[in-house]
Amino acid sequence: MSLQLKHHDEVRFRELLDQYFLRLKRFAASFLKEDALAEEVVMDVFLKLWERRETLDQIENLNTYLFVAVRNLCYNVLRREHYLHTDSLDDVEVELTRYANTPEDDLISEQMLETLNSAVEELPAKCKMVFKLLREEGLSRKETAQVLGISANTVDNQIAIAVRKIGETLGMDLTIKKNYSGLQSFLLCL
Repeated sequence: MSLQLKHHDEVRFRELLDQYFLRLKRFAASFLKEDALAEEVVMDVFLKLWERRETLDQIENLNTYLFVAVRNLCYNVLRREHYLHTDSLDDVEVELTRYANTPEDDLISEQMLETLNSAVEELPAKCKMVFKLLREEGLSRKETAQVLGISANTVDNQIAIAVRKIGETLGMDLTIKKNYSGLQSFLLCL
């Protein structure tokens, strides 16, 4: 991977910061519940990235690396503050971006969107975190597994849980494969 930061390339570093900052801040805030603290965590990760710029070519996937680094630092902050006694995602409260009407979504009624948002809010914490990383952050299933320190099968299971629970809330018959795969595709591409 050529990040071109070895020769004090501050312009490229600033581009990386601009590209990832908001995404990583939202991710950190889902653990820490404080924007200022989330911002501090992300800035600390980028400071360490700058300090290690000579070895960045060893990072295979920068996207995954940054999310894992933010997650680990969030866990450290929570442990230090005695808010976290485990690495379990079950206790993390995740806020998802609410679905909103766009020109492409005109076929979906306002009531349907509200029902969908409510169904997503009712998902278990781990399920919401997986859903957030896949849908909102655009991470792959493998990247999501690496970021959360879980297996790819667990990611698949959590998505299956999300689709099933959302389908039940929407009153869909998910025993019909077309309904199930259609809902899954719809949810993950919004």
